[in-house]
Amino acid sequence: MTLPDHILAQVEEFATKHKLSATEKKKLIKKVEEWLESARTEYWEAVGLVAAESMGEPATQATLKTFHFAGAAEVSVTSGVDRMLEIADALRKIKTPSMRIYLKDPWNKDEAKAREFAISLQETTLTDVAKISEDYFAKEIYIEFNEKELKNRNLDMDDIIKKIDAKTKKKGKKSGNVYVISWKGQDIPLAKLRKIRMQLERLHLSGVKGIRFAVVGKEGDEFVVNTSGTNLKAVLKLKQVDHTRTYSNDIHEVASVLGIEAARYMIIEELKKAYGDMEVDLRHFSLLADLLTYEGYYEAVGRTGIAGKKGSVFARAAFEETGKHLTEAALWEEEEHLKGVVENLIVGLPVKVGTGRVKLLMKLGD
Repeated sequence: MTLPDHILAQVEEFATKHKLSATEKKKLIKKVEEWLESARTEYWEAVGLVAAESMGEPATQATLKTFHFAGAAEVSVTSGVDRMLEIADALRKIKTPSMRIYLKDPWNKDEAKAREFAISLQETTLTDVAKISEDYFAKEIYIEFNEKELKNRNLDMDDIIKKIDAKTKKKGKKSGNVYVISWKGQDIPLAKLRKIRMQLERLHLSGVKGIRFAVVGKEGDEFVVNTSGTNLKAVLKLKQVDHTRTYSNDIHEVASVLGIEAARYMIIEELKKAYGDMEVDLRHFSLLADLLTYEGYYEAVGRTGIAGKKGSVFARAAFEETGKHLTEAALWEEEEHLKGVVENLIVGLPVKVGTGRVKLLMKLGD
């Protein structure tokens, strides 16, 4: 058999790295060909069922768990069953969105620079550095700044006050670390005062929107940044970031920023992480990833996604909402061709996979 180009390239790289002779390289290629030949799927093998049971059985042994990055309880990643369900259901709002940000030189070699960059990433709103309250009778909003937090986040009080004035379109008065915005003597509805206060609570001061927390870790001989929250599009634009390796665990975000092929790759990688040390063949993950992305976008397995689009009436009815699918099929005069596994099982016919595809003739002797 002829090896695919990408595998040949890996063989070449391995041979160069380990300085193999021409004879040794030839033997290696022969061995790889044998491995690939033995890994081939038999004709009519029910690869979907095999993949489902190969992933389903270990999943029943998995635990509901969340992995925390060392030294930062705020930065955590969902794993185990929860993460498997998030991927299969194509959830748009996942429990623990996060990013792993790889840095360029010199930020990836200097811990101080990496930490400074991590701090600059963290989204800071006004409520992170100040306590906001209002007095409806006096028609005033009070903003009490936390000087320690301002120092920790490298923020200047006067710069923040300028942003507050621009947001409220009103000049306030500063007294120590308290800033007061007053509408005394003005006819302002209390509902509007409340709305202004809520807008101030969400006022963005610095950092990247969506990145709630960032912590520096070490991978090999370089420093990397792990985040709680994601904003892949904004982060990839930063000059300190190595955009060729940085990734987000939000698959929908990856699909929108980098395309569906990148999302397919991330599905496989995230499934490998979710299953942890449980041994599942990579091809099963690849098959599921193909199924979730083959339409050109990332969609769920359930009745609103792939299962609801099946051509077989019985296959749709066997999944969920049996009565609804059978009724609609009758109204639209749909036909059932009994091509798949589920529909043949329902009516008691041999499944058309494996030996179910073979017709045997018996030769009777004298």
